[in-house]
Amino acid sequence: MVLRDSKWSLWALTLLSIVILSNVLLYQPVVQQFLAIELEKGVVLGSLMDLVVISPVLAYAAFKVSKKQAAGFMVFGLVIARVIIPEVFFTPYTILLYFGISLEALFFLAELGLILLLIKRIPVIRTDMKSSGTSPIFSFLPAVERKVSNLPLIRILSSELLMVYYAFFSWRKKAPVHDGVVTLHRKTSAIAMNIMLIHAVLIETIGLHWWLHSKIPVLSFILLILNVYTVLLFIAEIQITRLHPIEVKDDELRVAQGLRLRMILPLSNIERVEWGEKKPSKDTIVFMQKDFEELHPQALLFLKTTVEATMFMGRKKSVSKVALRVDDPEKLKRLLEQT
Repeated sequence: MVLRDSKWSLWALTLLSIVILSNVLLYQPVVQQFLAIELEKGVVLGSLMDLVVISPVLAYAAFKVSKKQAAGFMVFGLVIARVIIPEVFFTPYTILLYFGISLEALFFLAELGLILLLIKRIPVIRTDMKSSGTSPIFSFLPAVERKVSNLPLIRILSSELLMVYYAFFSWRKKAPVHDGVVTLHRKTSAIAMNIMLIHAVLIETIGLHWWLHSKIPVLSFILLILNVYTVLLFIAEIQITRLHPIEVKDDELRVAQGLRLRMILPLSNIERVEWGEKKPSKDTIVFMQKDFEELHPQALLFLKTTVEATMFMGRKKSVSKVALRVDDPEKLKRLLEQT
């Protein structure tokens, strides 16, 4: 979950933490004895209101989540309430928990149907991708949206499938080689940094998993899965970095920065270009590989109309300014001036 771009998001997150923590502490015997608290029906109703209504509202205010996800937080609040509230007090409200879980199960079955539909239409999606003439990083998600759905779950699943493809099935692919190619990573340490992170995760996995396995086996297993996912993500990032430089082709500028950010920009939509290294403003989408030292973009593209960029997990964002840092800015300048 990502925090909203709002001055109120941190306040909402702080209040959410306070609400959850205070309700958890309320049902601890030590706290009850220290504060001389006696549990009553009104106290339980207040906790249910906090966990099922107030907390989801605060979570919606703090994080970039959909209304459906906020409804899921309500069910999660019921589960938390069942865990922390003593059974003798929670029993009258058990029907609420069953209702919430049943409703969430219906949503899950509907989503499962969409996933099965996605799998069934893979051949049609591949045909659509081939007809687009672009690489999977640019063509897969649009093809899925056209042939299946553009719901958030499908976009997230599509992003995960892209990660698996680049981590396992892209090793025989080669980066494009033509006059319109400009690389982004060769003069940076982007690939080296990802390799270092992979080594760090592997070392942490071996050491921490070995220690936790005898202490908390369930937590050890969960961390193992998360670390395997992280390694696959870094491998996919390396492959996308290597295989997808900036391409100026078919009157379009195609640029990707791993699974985190990608877009296709019609050259006719570029109003003007400002050259020179400087820190971009917050409303600018930046395509720039990371390095050990602080770097700044070399080109700032101002667009005539907004263009949609695809971000991590398939999220979309409309942008009007794009900043670029490449290995050969003079070549990029010539390519953009020829349009």
